[in-house]
Amino acid sequence: MIKKLSFVLTIIFLITSRFIFSAEFNTGKRVNISSTHLNEEREIQILLPESYRSNTKATYPVIYLLDGDFTFQGVSGMLDFMANKGQLIPDVILVGIADKGTDKYRQYMTPAGLTAPFEKDDSGKAKQFLNFLEQEVKPYISNNYRVANNSILVGHSMGGLFVLNALFESPNAFEHFVSMSPSVWLNDHAIMAKAKKFIGMSKHDQVSLYLSLGDETRQGVYGVLQLLDENQPKNIQWQFSHYPNENHNSVGLVSLRSDLKAIFNGWFIANKKLSSMSAERLLAHYKELSLSLTINQPIPTPSIKSAIRYFYRQKKTDEIPAFMARVKNELPASEQGFIIMLARYVGHFESPEAALKILLKSEVDFNYSVEYLKSIALTYEQLGDKKLALNYYEKVFKLAKSYKSNQWQINIIKAKLLDNQA
Repeated sequence: MIKKLSFVLTIIFLITSRFIFSAEFNTGKRVNISSTHLNEEREIQILLPESYRSNTKATYPVIYLLDGDFTFQGVSGMLDFMANKGQLIPDVILVGIADKGTDKYRQYMTPAGLTAPFEKDDSGKAKQFLNFLEQEVKPYISNNYRVANNSILVGHSMGGLFVLNALFESPNAFEHFVSMSPSVWLNDHAIMAKAKKFIGMSKHDQVSLYLSLGDETRQGVYGVLQLLDENQPKNIQWQFSHYPNENHNSVGLVSLRSDLKAIFNGWFIANKKLSSMSAERLLAHYKELSLSLTINQPIPTPSIKSAIRYFYRQKKTDEIPAFMARVKNELPASEQGFIIMLARYVGHFESPEAALKILLKSEVDFNYSVEYLKSIALTYEQLGDKKLALNYYEKVFKLAKSYKSNQWQINIIKAKLLDNQA
């Protein structure tokens, strides 16, 4: 009795200890890069998606965010809801490009031949900064993380001008250029000469350009739009969004959210449309989309659920093994999600014992996944085996802490530990 009480008190202490179990807000990590192009030390801030270590077969698009110290928190929070929670877009790696003071930032965002705002002799060094991004930052990210061949350059205001200039000078450096309320007005709209030459004559790989504007009248953006509209370049897929109810500072997050949905169009499928799609059609859709986006990632959970549900509704459960084999071959990063979902359906229509058998069969392949081990723990709970449920929830907790999972995830696991400690 004393030993049992001691064990219970130990579990409660560990779970409630703020020192040991408090979750940190994950802001990623800051990395120093010695830049030969800028002849100085520069910092970048890298935030991996929460699922990065739970999906070892996945590859990720990368957002390169200018003026990173100013915009990083807002964008990272938005991405958490769009990708991690809402699954409207795939998970992405966020790379914030740190600044070294306002004057230097403006100088590096200003194209060569122009002078930075409010300075007469501060000539632009955008070319050097673009070389830094293209030849030093991007290779560092590619060499250290599982990245897809899908990069997005994002900038606002002076950063938006830099994005346009980067497109004009090195269109193959990124796949997508997002320019929010760009300062085209600089030096009496001097960038327009380069824009006219590029849009009318350039030859490069297919890229996309997303332009946006708030309730502003003097940014000079409409001149760029006129060139695009008149020339209709075949190798630039462009889109303009006007937000008259947003100001210069607020338009960034609103427009970026819309632009990311456009970049990853088709990733999220609404329930009304899902209900009319067969499992085969879903598989074909995401296979084609993954190829076009050059990514390998778990598809959204509602789509996985719809595919498994299709076999039960059509009374074709005998076809599930063959379908699962195709998933493993054609959408390998989604395999664990499909196994988890299949186990849930089997547990409901057959028995928890049958579901557990499915999960344990592939446990060794996904023992690094919080969601997979949590599914095993939940199944043991359903079977009334609190000892094994607790054992798996403890494994889940350690993984979640090491991955710096969100606090809501930590809270759920804490509650499960308490529920199964007796």
